[in-house]
Amino acid sequence: MRRILPLFALFFGLLAHAKAQDIAFIRHPEGSDPALSADDVKAVLLGNKVRWNSGGVVQLAVLTAGAAHDKVMADYAQRSADQFDKYWKKQVFTGKGVMPRQLADEAALIDYVASTPGAFGYVSAGAVTDRVARIELR
Repeated sequence: MRRILPLFALFFGLLAHAKAQDIAFIRHPEGSDPALSADDVKAVLLGNKVRWNSGGVVQLAVLTAGAAHDKVMADYAQRSADQFDKYWKKQVFTGKGVMPRQLADEAALIDYVASTPGAFGYVSAGAVTDRVARIELR
């Protein structure tokens, strides 16, 4: 029994960590696409998709660090956080893009998305509030 308890604790700790890694893509509640493909998300993150299908301008907001940021960068932008930052600095330097809005925490990112028409961002799934709309991945 003494050996089983630590294994259960480890299992549930890993399960809780995996749940914390669930990501939600969010948008301003009015006027933008309710669903995107993973390719669309990558295109938005890399500045290749700058308009919503409805015609509005995408206002990209990203976190500066954290587990949600690292997961989105690895899984969707297919870059490390450092590579993503360098990519955007190069885009700005060459005149091909404008740096995404960078926010320090999920609450600030939600505030920005909720108050900015056309805004797009991501947070851990548990942080989503009714002030923003969740984007479904198709």
